[in-house]
Amino acid sequence: MKRTQRAGFTLVEVLTVIAIIALLAALILGLAGNAQKKAARSRAEAEIEQLSTFVVDYQTKYGQVPTKSVLSNELKKANHSLSNMVDPWGMTYEYTNSSRATYYLWSRGGATNASAKNDNRSMYIGNPAP
Repeated sequence: MKRTQRAGFTLVEVLTVIAIIALLAALILGLAGNAQKKAARSRAEAEIEQLSTFVVDYQTKYGQVPTKSVLSNELKKANHSLSNMVDPWGMTYEYTNSSRATYYLWSRGGATNASAKNDNRSMYIGNPAP
């Protein structure tokens, strides 16, 4: 029995190429996801720095740090880009003042449930209240 040679690829070759492409795609998507997480964290750090500067300016002007409601109103009055106080994960930045000179400002870093709020403080960005 004589076999004729055909031009083309075998099924094994095609499946091998598909597997390699799938592996490379998975690696690239994984790296892109990590880059997005780092970018969100960096953005939150920068926004907390902006809000902290605003609070310190307020303290310099009025001799005390603002309450949360006063801070929100002052940000809106100043037409500040962070007047809604929303972090990159769509959650509100946490802010509290414990005295006329002390305040705490932080983001939960994307942690949405109550257990993460209490147990995983390493995800917090900024200066969380004790």
